[in-house]
Amino acid sequence: MQLEQPTAQEHDGLSGAILCLRSGTEPADWFLDQVHALGAIEWAPDGEPDDEAWLAQADVAISDDFDGRPVHVIAAGTAVPRALLLAARRPDQVISILAGDPEVDESDPAYWELLRQVHTPTLVVVAAPRPDADTSQAQTVAGGIDNGVMVIIDGTTAPVHRSNPRSFAEWVTAFMSIAEGLQTLAPQPREETHA
Repeated sequence: MQLEQPTAQEHDGLSGAILCLRSGTEPADWFLDQVHALGAIEWAPDGEPDDEAWLAQADVAISDDFDGRPVHVIAAGTAVPRALLLAARRPDQVISILAGDPEVDESDPAYWELLRQVHTPTLVVVAAPRPDADTSQAQTVAGGIDNGVMVIIDGTTAPVHRSNPRSFAEWVTAFMSIAEGLQTLAPQPREETHA
C-alpha cells in the first residue's frame, strides 16, 4: 500500500510546490519532517556536478517532479549556495528560497556576486543555541539579497529544520504564503499583437 503525500495546496492555502535541496553529503531523509509536514519533495544531484551540470539536473527534477511549475526551495547548510544559484539563474522556476543555517564561503568573490543576482524573496532561518551564537553567515545571505529576511530561533541548535521542525515549518509556511502573494502583484508580461 502506498501512502499519499500531502500536497502544498493542503497547507495553509499554498499553491506552489516545495522542493527540498540536499547536498551530496546529507542523508536521504534530511528533510523528513518537511516532507511529512509540508508535502515537500527532496532532491539531490547525482554525483558532485559543477554548477552548469547541477542546474541541468535541477531543471530535469523540477520538470519531472513538479511538471515544470515554479517551486519554493528549502535548503540548509552547504546546499544553500546552490539554492541561491537556482534562484539567480532560473528566477522563473523559484517562488521563494527558505534557507536554514546557511554555510557559505564569504571569502569567495563569486558568492557576493551571486547574492547580487538573487531577487527572489528569501527567508533565512538560523539557530542560536546561545545569545552570543555567531549568525554572521546567515546575516550575509539575508542582507545581500534584495528581498532577504532573517529569523533567529533562540535556544535551538543547528540544523534548525531538524532540531526545531515545528517552528521552522511555521516560519517557512508563513513566508511562502507571503512570497506567493507578492508573485501575484508582480507585473505580468504583455503579449503584443501585430495586425
